Amino acid sequence: MAKKEKVVKEELIIFARNRHTPFLLVVPALATLICIVAYPMFWSLYYSVHQYNPIAGAAKFVGVANFAALFTSARFGHAVVNLVYYLFVGVAAQMILAIVVALLLYELVKNRQLRLVLLTVFIVPMMIPPSVVGNIWKFILIPMGGVMNSIVVNVFHRPPIEWFSAKLALTSVMIADIWQWTSLPLMIIFSGRVSLPESVYEASRVDGSTPWMTLTRITLPMLRELIAIAFMLRFMDCYKYIDKIIIMTSGGPGEASELPSFLGYLVGVQHFNIGEATSMVWVIALVAVGVLTLFIKFMKKVLAAQKMH
Repeated sequence: MAKKEKVVKEELIIFARNRHTPFLLVVPALATLICIVAYPMFWSLYYSVHQYNPIAGAAKFVGVANFAALFTSARFGHAVVNLVYYLFVGVAAQMILAIVVALLLYELVKNRQLRLVLLTVFIVPMMIPPSVVGNIWKFILIPMGGVMNSIVVNVFHRPPIEWFSAKLALTSVMIADIWQWTSLPLMIIFSGRVSLPESVYEASRVDGSTPWMTLTRITLPMLRELIAIAFMLRFMDCYKYIDKIIIMTSGGPGEASELPSFLGYLVGVQHFNIGEATSMVWVIALVAVGVLTLFIKFMKKVLAAQKMH
């Protein structure tokens, strides 16, 4: 038995020293990336410059006509405006709630078992499938007999609110998304707060620092990187948001709650205009990459300035 183990070890050493070994180890991951990332990207790029309907027949090269049509489309422009509102209001609300709840949970709840129970409760919405969350909130916000309107009528004595009207449809979907996904940045920020050294806070208390000064000059600056990471994660998720819109509003009423991702789904999957849909995907993706690149550069400048001080 010992002799066999020795032989196996020698063979492993020979394999490890072989100059081709690193390439062999990378091949499975590389093949997977090519299959699920590279091939679909080039496929979509190819069809973005073609007019292609799989039912009608072969693809016809149209150059940048699909992209030009997007920038002159009022419907796509309205969807982009909805996306900007959704990203900056929805993500901002999630981040503010996450920071407040995470810090209050750390500062006010000292019992470890109770803290664990509360963290578990906060995680539960994130574990529910988005389609189920969409149906739950659809019934909560239903105009007649919904929980929210029952509270509005019976507690505040106000007339029922049309949550799925043209003005409020997108906000209603956003409320469901905030309820489900605030727990993700909350967990990131809470774990960061737990890891901060207590010696810094002890020194600030000795110096007579107020709670507000401690928050603004110690806690938030030290959590800046984690807050930025949490923001980028939610920003990217909201960029491809589609599930709850399909369940709760179907993009309506009219085009009131359409986002570019949902519009791309309608054009590509329901209407089979693959060329238009893929050009839409590329525009959305390139803008997302540009925004995130600018945000990362901004954060680097902020962190560099912080280190200098």
